[in-house]
Amino acid sequence: MRGETGDDVSVLIDAHVHLHDCFAPATFLESAQRNFELSARRQGWRPALGVLMFTESEGVDWFGRLAGQRSATADGPATLGSWSIEATSDPCALTARSGSRRVLILAGRQVVAREGLEVLMLGTREMPSDGRSLSDVMADGARCGALRVIPWGAGKWLFRRGRLVSDVIASERAGGGFFLGDGAGRPFFWPTPSHFREAALRGIRVLRGTDPLPFPQQVERAGSYGFRLEGAIDLSRPAEGIKAALLDPASRLTPFGRPEQMLPFVRHQIAMQRRKRRRPVATTPAGSGTP
Repeated sequence: MRGETGDDVSVLIDAHVHLHDCFAPATFLESAQRNFELSARRQGWRPALGVLMFTESEGVDWFGRLAGQRSATADGPATLGSWSIEATSDPCALTARSGSRRVLILAGRQVVAREGLEVLMLGTREMPSDGRSLSDVMADGARCGALRVIPWGAGKWLFRRGRLVSDVIASERAGGGFFLGDGAGRPFFWPTPSHFREAALRGIRVLRGTDPLPFPQQVERAGSYGFRLEGAIDLSRPAEGIKAALLDPASRLTPFGRPEQMLPFVRHQIAMQRRKRRRPVATTPAGSGTP
């Protein structure tokens, strides 16, 4: 793929990213870029242009904070350690740069529907509120031009909620902006969800992402699990160009990264349950790693 600067790169995407307040932003960016480059080398791909698709919860706006740091600096882009934040021609995209290295950051939201399912809205600066019906959340995502993703979560696609996911799959069409999501937190021993097979029969694709949990040690997760996007990509307007490429049936999505091992999966599930019990009722869930 030839980018806007004329360089040949592999576009590697992590499509479910949280920059939690317990993360040091410089460490987060450094780790993400390192993970993208490591995955490219392992696969024998060209040097990687990493893309972090933010999926921020209600009340969180790290994309806006990063954009605000940049605009508040009169003499140039703001710095985060060795990293600087630069605006792009696309209001939903920022470039993080450290020397010759760069990572694209795309705006997006994670909305918790009334039924308990999460919907990722990729490539939008709008901030829909939690707690509305799944159909209303899906309609809002379509209205604002976001890619809409229902991500897998441990226990979240079972029973009534599982039937809801099947209903959405049956009602959506290929290329209509709807996807399912798979996460690095789905452990290697977990069977492939039947919903992925249902989606494949309808031509609906699965977008992979890390979905980092709100624990300090998870700061190094971003960029370690995702997919390579192969096809015609216009990076002069990064968010719009990447969304268009993901909607193009001719583009290819090649997975990279390794799923979670058993012991970390169990530890994280226990930690998230403890965190959920400590949290005030009104607080928004922080990630899709909990039932």
